[in-house]
Amino acid sequence: MSTTKCCELMAKNQLNITFIESSSAGYLAYRFSLSPFSGEILNGGLVCYDLKIKENVLKISSKMIKKYTPESSKITEELVKKSKKIFKSDVYVGCTGLLKHGGSESKNKPVGTFFYSILYNNKIYSYRCFCKGQKENKLKKLINYICKSLIKIIKNN
Repeated sequence: MSTTKCCELMAKNQLNITFIESSSAGYLAYRFSLSPFSGEILNGGLVCYDLKIKENVLKISSKMIKKYTPESSKITEELVKKSKKIFKSDVYVGCTGLLKHGGSESKNKPVGTFFYSILYNNKIYSYRCFCKGQKENKLKKLINYICKSLIKIIKNN
């Protein structure tokens, strides 16, 4: 699985990671914690599932959240930018999206739409993906997308 390859590559490059998770609610950090390299690479993270955590802990303005919606590329980029002020890591991964019905769901942004941003070497890489299936299957697909992106970014830098 790409999680194993990703964790091994991060350990080989002596990189550590912090996750700022909304829709995935800690799943990404959990999956990385299962790696034999977790002690070397995983710093931890923050679950900001509730909007008040985005506003009060990460200091993302409510105006910005209203303008772009909590589940958007812009807010996901803010998650990683703001997390850098709280945590000290080489890599930051932020994730928002629609795991289930509700939120900012629309015809153009149906359930299964996720946004993730990776901050590495002071550059933000932003992605949008769509995952079908039951909730756990969506999360498994999401982490595969994220790990493939991380591997590509690390190898290209």
